[in-house]
Amino acid sequence: MSEIPDRLNIDRKDRELYNKLDSEEILKFKDNGGTRTRKEQFIFAMAYGFKLESRKPLDSMEGFVLAKDLRPDDEALINAIAIYNTKSIEILSDQKEVFKIAEEYAHAGIILLDSKIKSTSFVSYERELEKTLHEMFQKIKL
Repeated sequence: MSEIPDRLNIDRKDRELYNKLDSEEILKFKDNGGTRTRKEQFIFAMAYGFKLESRKPLDSMEGFVLAKDLRPDDEALINAIAIYNTKSIEILSDQKEVFKIAEEYAHAGIILLDSKIKSTSFVSYERELEKTLHEMFQKIKL
């Protein structure tokens, strides 16, 4: 039986990229009732990496999001990505591997997100993001 991890990790070098997100209002570090968490940034980076089908192994690991701070919908998204990635529901019996998949998508996603923000004005990126989210919502509404 696999050890159950208590946190999601990032690559140490990515911390600077997450810190840069604080300069963008839409991706700012959130304060959840006195508890500061970067969970939303991690989830966004993970989803962005997944959307772009880009996953990258971490070179060095650093704790970033405590598992206890994940809400049921966060866990559902992380689990869905792991199931999709492995094409097997059996992956859910290995939480360590589920987290590894999420971490690798977030690692690729934060790098791609930083690159995208650098290459466009943030206003146009924010509009592009809004358009993408609207299109995704329309597909779900089918």
